[in-house]
Amino acid sequence: MSRPYPDRKGSGHEPLRGFCYAVIALEHEAKEVERALTNVGGKQVFAIKKIGFECVLTTKGAIYDPSCIEKLHHYVDQGVPLVDALAYIRQCRESNEKLSTTSFELILPTPQGGTGPAPVPARGMRKQQISGAAPSLRPKPIDFAKNWSMLTEAMSHVLSDPTGTPPWPGGQLDTEKYCKAVWVLCTCPRSPDSDMSPPQRLHSNLQQFLLDHMGQVLQRVQAISIDQSLLSAYLKEWRNFSLGMGYIHAVFHYMNADFCARNTNGQARHDVRTLGYICWRDQLFCKVQIPVRNALLELIQRDREGRPVDGGHQLLSGVIESIVQLGVERRPPTIYCEKFENDFLLATEEFYTKEVQMKLGVDAHDQAAILPEYMLHIEKRLHEEQRRLELYLDRSTEKPLMKRLIKVTIDSHIGTLLDASVAWFDNNRVQEQKRLFRLLERSDGGLEPLRKLIEDRIDREGNEYITRVKNEAQKDPCIYVETILEVYNKYDAMVKEIFKLHPHFTAALDKGCKRFINKNVIASSSGAKSADLLARYAHILLKPNSKAAKARTEKELDEKLTEILTIYGLLEDSDVFQTVYRDKLSQRLIQNTYNEDREKLMINKLKEIKSCSYEYTYKLQRMFTDMEVSQEMNRMYEEFLVKNEADRPALALTTNILTSVSWPQTASKTQFNVPGPLDAALKTFMSFYKDKYQGRCLSWLHAQSNGVLKTLYTAKPYEVHVTTQQAAVLMCFNSPSVDQLTWDGIRQATSLTEREVDLCVQVLVRHKLLLCSGDLKTGNISANMDFQHNTRKVQLWNVQLKDGQQAEDAANLKVVAEDRKYAIQAAIVRLMKSRQTMPHLTLITEVVAQLQATFTPSNQDIKKNIENLIEKDYIERTEDGKSYVYLA
Repeated sequence: MSRPYPDRKGSGHEPLRGFCYAVIALEHEAKEVERALTNVGGKQVFAIKKIGFECVLTTKGAIYDPSCIEKLHHYVDQGVPLVDALAYIRQCRESNEKLSTTSFELILPTPQGGTGPAPVPARGMRKQQISGAAPSLRPKPIDFAKNWSMLTEAMSHVLSDPTGTPPWPGGQLDTEKYCKAVWVLCTCPRSPDSDMSPPQRLHSNLQQFLLDHMGQVLQRVQAISIDQSLLSAYLKEWRNFSLGMGYIHAVFHYMNADFCARNTNGQARHDVRTLGYICWRDQLFCKVQIPVRNALLELIQRDREGRPVDGGHQLLSGVIESIVQLGVERRPPTIYCEKFENDFLLATEEFYTKEVQMKLGVDAHDQAAILPEYMLHIEKRLHEEQRRLELYLDRSTEKPLMKRLIKVTIDSHIGTLLDASVAWFDNNRVQEQKRLFRLLERSDGGLEPLRKLIEDRIDREGNEYITRVKNEAQKDPCIYVETILEVYNKYDAMVKEIFKLHPHFTAALDKGCKRFINKNVIASSSGAKSADLLARYAHILLKPNSKAAKARTEKELDEKLTEILTIYGLLEDSDVFQTVYRDKLSQRLIQNTYNEDREKLMINKLKEIKSCSYEYTYKLQRMFTDMEVSQEMNRMYEEFLVKNEADRPALALTTNILTSVSWPQTASKTQFNVPGPLDAALKTFMSFYKDKYQGRCLSWLHAQSNGVLKTLYTAKPYEVHVTTQQAAVLMCFNSPSVDQLTWDGIRQATSLTEREVDLCVQVLVRHKLLLCSGDLKTGNISANMDFQHNTRKVQLWNVQLKDGQQAEDAANLKVVAEDRKYAIQAAIVRLMKSRQTMPHLTLITEVVAQLQATFTPSNQDIKKNIENLIEKDYIERTEDGKSYVYLA
């Protein structure tokens, strides 16, 4: 098996198994030499201590006596490598053989793990012939000139024809001879007539040899004047030189690893390959760089113009790669940038500037017509330049090249492209839209004007759509919200298909829709109207018996609910939506017109929105809990009546027990005269409830209660579904002695408020259950004894809600205003408690920042609440009146 000589550091090729490499240093006057070298694993150590001939050698626990040391010095003095001598001594001791003084054959492990006689080609011998001369410690003289002459001849051969097989004269075995020659020249004693160490002398000689070789190559290259042939000759010489330097670099491995790697005065010497590249750069390339660069630029321009390139892309790639490699000792490769890339970029800019002028050098009308073709051409050019980067340009050129190209072809004409894009968006020209986005995406600031254009377009188109349906949308929340969704879905599809969900255009969609949703012809003053209509639209969809809900499948309803919450996220007054939605949810639960699975799905979706607080969704969930508890309460009440049959009232009663903090409804402060049969049922239930839950107080919500009355005075009996207040008005005419009553008489009999009497009487008169002679408040009101209706069941309990819409809206707005007041005050207190002292403007700014997720408070509202907190001694003004101080 073969192996090269090791270096002094123990590095090199595959070491002998079970041994490490060692080098004995022999000096002219040896007093004491100590070497301790350890192999890669650190398991075997050779310690050679020489004091006269007394030496101890330890390897893998074996101790060699002085006679072995004498033989070791004898072998080394005769030229036997130390490693082979050590291996032979160990081999003889293990086999109990005597040490030979004339020759030996070394047994080495085979690569497959076995053993057997193996030649030692790395040492250039099969058997070592050993003379019987007395050992000597003096180093043998080395003929530096002779060894260097041998290396010079070999290197000249390699550089002239590195593609030969084998590249070195004499074959592979002589390759190791040259490696040994380098090792000998690096380790030989210093010559008395030289002021340089042997490695320095060898390095200097090698540098001079390379400089002389560069002079010969330069003459051959400069003899060629044609650009195409110049590049071919240059590339051929470079490839020969580069390949040859690879072989030379390997031969000088010992010098690279030992001498070149050591720092001298803080600077490392160049290894052989780098030294060769520097000589090529300084002595050849710098003298032919201008014709080489011009030839490269000429070929690249031919390639861009579509003309054939002699030598193909391989010629361009090879020459450009050689220029990159010349900067191998510096990063980034400045030689490539300075000598080629800068001129290449200038030529690129000039070429495409002329081409763009030819393409767009027409009048405005024709220019708009050819822009689609122009964009297609630019995309093609960009792909071509990307292909050139892959074929023959360095990857470091990609960023500056594309920047120059985008600047000339796109950045300079963004305004023209955006003007033309208006027609493309109007006419839904998808391909032009996609191409425009792809081109502007490459530009550093190209997307921002396009984003602004899309945002303004969404706002303008949304307002136009709402204006068209203004009259219908004010009455029907479905029309209003579905118009908004039509615009949103249109541009949402555009953002997905055209703009590939780019963050710029996702933000443009949100901002554009937010602008027209919160301010349009219907929501002219604020976004509160949009929030109110959106909540009512959700109410319609969540009612199982509504037309909108019946016309859709479960999947479609789920998608619509998701869309509602998407629009909810764009509202500036989301607290209005929350108030109205909670109120409508309570109506659905009380009237038992809800789908529990759908309602809980909506609540889960609300939980995912940041602006919906945990407290709000908890209250919604608690409302469902109350309904479940009420069902159980009614079951227990029925069991109570079964056990106490004597106490069972004549009127059947079903109740819902609502927790006051979770529900928006509040009990009326006026005293309502409950009709007699109903009053008896209420008293029975209250007696049952107080016995079961002591300390709890029940307040009846008569405005939300309803029941069924049967008409016994009509020819055909009807079931009239009415509210408790409507029932009280009708019961006023249930006495035979009462034929007619006035408006004031009804109010005194029922103790209802004026608004409640108006709503009840209007509904009953409109549906002809009551008759009025003259004006409602001044005329006489009587029961219609000839009442007729198309159906047996007459639904009047839900009509009142429609008639009282304006009052309900006013009540909701009042609740919102009250909630906002407390929210502003809470934000002020939190900020002041954490800061203790704050300037007026800073306080207002941070209050707005905290609350803008649900609503944007006005400066006037904030100032008003600051005054309230000052009156309550939460904060006080400083003496200068410009700041506030928190009072603990």
